[in-house]
Amino acid sequence: VPVTLIFNDHDAMNQPRQNSTTRTIAANSVLALDNLIASTWPMLTQTAGSLVVSSTSTSSLVTTARTYTQTTSGTYGQFIPGVTSAQGVGAGDPALQLLQLESSSNYRTNIGLAETSGNSATVHVSLILPDSKVSISTDIPLRANEFTQFSLASFGAGTVYNGRVTVTVTSGTGRVTAYGSVIDQTTQDPAYVPAQ
Repeated sequence: VPVTLIFNDHDAMNQPRQNSTTRTIAANSVLALDNLIASTWPMLTQTAGSLVVSSTSTSSLVTTARTYTQTTSGTYGQFIPGVTSAQGVGAGDPALQLLQLESSSNYRTNIGLAETSGNSATVHVSLILPDSKVSISTDIPLRANEFTQFSLASFGAGTVYNGRVTVTVTSGTGRVTAYGSVIDQTTQDPAYVPAQ
């Protein structure tokens, strides 16, 4: 099965760029691509982005990733499942929910957004605090296939326990997925929180 991998990141001027490569996966098999970004695009250092995996074949593909940090005593990191454009939300769809987020001396949370359909969208992101009647919100424009990540602390809510973030598309034809990453402040070990 021929597969195209497109890594979408941004240059120093925050302009989107696409880096692509192709691979072939034998029928009924698994293809592991260790350290994909560094081994395929070594000129990309200190980067983040989204990876689009596609095929012209009618085969079903399952994609996953593990992002990790290498230390002298091993690695720590998190498993990240692939998502399809259909699993994201578009304008008029119910909000995605990120649950049990924390920003404290024990844990910090990063929130990630990615446009999955190749079209732009404006995303409304709200932090809802437990036992609160108000939420803190921001609007984030995403270009086609753009990825962005920001901290829960950037909402300016102070210490947050059991926070909930909602993600809705308010304009554009893009489709968006989201995730949370709750990180232990002592060990730096992250826990992946999928959008629901």
